[in-house]
Amino acid sequence: MEVYSKTLPTGLSGTCYNLPMSERHLTRTAVFVILEKDNKVFFLRRANTGWADGMLTIPAGHVDKGDFVREAAIKETKEEALVDVQIEDLEFVHVDYIRDEYVNFYFKAQKWTGEPGLGEPHLASEAVWIDKNNLPEDVTPQLKRLFQQINQNSFFSEFNREL
Repeated sequence: MEVYSKTLPTGLSGTCYNLPMSERHLTRTAVFVILEKDNKVFFLRRANTGWADGMLTIPAGHVDKGDFVREAAIKETKEEALVDVQIEDLEFVHVDYIRDEYVNFYFKAQKWTGEPGLGEPHLASEAVWIDKNNLPEDVTPQLKRLFQQINQNSFFSEFNREL
């Protein structure tokens, strides 16, 4: 490992490490959007994906190369829930890190155009509105934790994968 110094802005100091590519860890980035109306949240029941099939989740997807995070959130919400959300209507609510796997950004929207529905019926079997304060057992553990974090006004968490 090569160590080198770098001039940092006034008041900051540190050591930079030039790691060989084999030592660097790359994570994936995903976005999730909470569509909330009258204390209820729009959920989709996963199907035919190979991960958490049969469980309830919110519109989500990967951030593709070249996308900004909020652009990806808007795109995934349109694809999965059939609604258009404007960038100014996305409220950042949380970010989490799943060890060795993902950095997930969570946004909430309370304003959109269109009627939420099943945008990808081959990947979701049901669309439902659920009271955000009374989540059923079949909501993914990740989202149950998310809503607990939001209720505690926590904007960051990290954990190991459960599913």
